[in-house]
Amino acid sequence: MEELEKDPRIAQKIKRFRNKQAQMKHIFTEPDEDLFNPDYVEVDRVLEVAHTKDAETGEEVTHYLVKWCSLPYEESTWELEEDVDPAKVKEFESLQVLPEIKHVERPASDSWQKLEKSREYKNSNQLREYQLEGMNWLLFNWYNRKNCILADEMGLGKTIQSITFLSEIFLRGIHGPFLIIAPLSTITNWEREFRTWTEMNAIVYHGSQISRQMIQQYEMVYRDAQGNPLSGVFKFHVVITTFEMILADCPELKKIHWGRWKDILTHGRFKWHLNEKDMEMICRALLVYCVKHYKGDEKIKSFIWELITPTKDGQAQTLQNHSGLSAPVPRGRKGKKTKNQLLLPELKNADWLATCNPEVVLHDDGYKKHLKQHCNKVLLRVRMLYYLKAEILGEAAEKAFEGTPARELEVPLPDIDYVEIPVDWWDAEADKSLLIGVFKHGYERYNAMRADPALCFLEKVGMPDEKSLSAEQGVTDGTSDIPERQHG
Repeated sequence: MEELEKDPRIAQKIKRFRNKQAQMKHIFTEPDEDLFNPDYVEVDRVLEVAHTKDAETGEEVTHYLVKWCSLPYEESTWELEEDVDPAKVKEFESLQVLPEIKHVERPASDSWQKLEKSREYKNSNQLREYQLEGMNWLLFNWYNRKNCILADEMGLGKTIQSITFLSEIFLRGIHGPFLIIAPLSTITNWEREFRTWTEMNAIVYHGSQISRQMIQQYEMVYRDAQGNPLSGVFKFHVVITTFEMILADCPELKKIHWGRWKDILTHGRFKWHLNEKDMEMICRALLVYCVKHYKGDEKIKSFIWELITPTKDGQAQTLQNHSGLSAPVPRGRKGKKTKNQLLLPELKNADWLATCNPEVVLHDDGYKKHLKQHCNKVLLRVRMLYYLKAEILGEAAEKAFEGTPARELEVPLPDIDYVEIPVDWWDAEADKSLLIGVFKHGYERYNAMRADPALCFLEKVGMPDEKSLSAEQGVTDGTSDIPERQHG
């Protein structure tokens, strides 16, 4: 049995068998309960195909990675071709064909025409008269670029009206992607109705970290012949998720780049509703406070000050050749301490300080005391992230955020004699993955780096413990997480 469980496909089947056995134990106390959910043996979606050769016969064998109905993505298993519903295989194959990339503009408002009769949707479904009226109203507002709210009593088909409205847009050549944000209890119903009424490829983005990683890997974007994701070429037409999930996760949809206020807003866990302007003000105030109390090299302080000073055109600063980037990092606590107050001319010319004054923005004296104690570490980490982006990764930084695997990126590495290494498999590829991982995920986010399929660690050592990963994503030290992500 132990040998069998080493095979992940067999292990999943054993797991399902044991679940059925556990349900049978309740049969005497709950006689009306089904022994198991029949959905568990029904194919929901095919995610991937693999062609191998039988070790004994040499014949080609085809397996499909199958997601089962009513089970999360992480419960997907590899199944032989003959055991998979051919219709689901056909659906999968149709989704592998890269569509023609064609941008279609929204039609002019005067081209709107009321649909007098419901068209026949998938499965010969048709709208009722009052549903057709609601869908026409949604379509009219879309043509006229007006936001609107469809309100009606429960049970009259608001979901169907919304879905057929999107279907009408789809039929006009605008294939999304469309985003549906719904309560958790209703997302399954949304998915079912999309499949019942339309030919659009609708996916549900929810579940554990492992399930979401699988969705990102198999369901989100098309890939080229080498397996690299094609940025912005989405495989789905509709993604259904919850409000909480959109705030916490879903990188393929947000396409957040390092050094943007939105990135900080997404990764932070704040008690108040903040927008990007709020985040910019807070981050600048934090770093101004750190610069004020910094006890280190003047060149480094000057670099940070220029980095956080907004430009007139709102563009990012270009400081690759700044002397503060090449200045050595001060070590230890020895040496003469100076007050390092900002020069008066700098303060006079810093009009932006009026809205980013740390004495106004930062109210918690305990937090300010903590930040003051760690200000050197905060600023040195900000500097190092900027150096990593500007001087080491270069163009690879942007490609890393687009999902390009580390092995495909050109990152200059020094010649290293790999003698003293942390583990036997550590090599240049691991060094490159570590550099990219620090840039993408932040300092000491080792579990996130390990779980990133674009880095080598997932293949080398597998997924990290889910609890450790969640804890790492949810806990910050209160000093470095916000400013680190500001300008890296």
